[in-house]
Amino acid sequence: MIDAAAFKATMRQLASGVFVITTRLDNRPHATTATAFLPLSVEPPLVLICVHRESDTHRALSEGSRFGINMLSSTQAALSRRFAGKTAERYHFDDVPRFEGPHRSLFFRDSAAHIEVETQSTADGGDHTIFIARVLWLQSDSKFAPLVYHRGAHHHLQPLEVLELTTQSRLVG
Repeated sequence: MIDAAAFKATMRQLASGVFVITTRLDNRPHATTATAFLPLSVEPPLVLICVHRESDTHRALSEGSRFGINMLSSTQAALSRRFAGKTAERYHFDDVPRFEGPHRSLFFRDSAAHIEVETQSTADGGDHTIFIARVLWLQSDSKFAPLVYHRGAHHHLQPLEVLELTTQSRLVG
């Protein structure tokens, strides 16, 4: 038997992009932070996300078919924390600069990428549901670096060459 704490500690070694999944239920916006996102297929264009079965957003995703995926930028760690929480604040979007995609999904401005999708199928994933979705629309902006989650903390990417130069200058200086 695998110990749950050991499993979580081991999986925290994986660095991942940070995403906020947005949808609506009864015309009320729902959002949740996720790190379980993968591009699945180019033809047809498919992605997958995994969402905990007990989250409010899971219910909204299960009852609707279209949703938005915001790939957060390195300046959006506060949004990651906000939509990972269980407070009522996660249902209020008025203070978040946002726009609607062509199919009415909510997206946050200044994210590294936006992907609007429609659920094609779902699968059981233990305490999560795997949503496989067809990409309807997407855009990205290379001026925004993605937010990364590793070992329980947010990070930003930096090319190894920059790190090597910084290390070399410290050794020489």
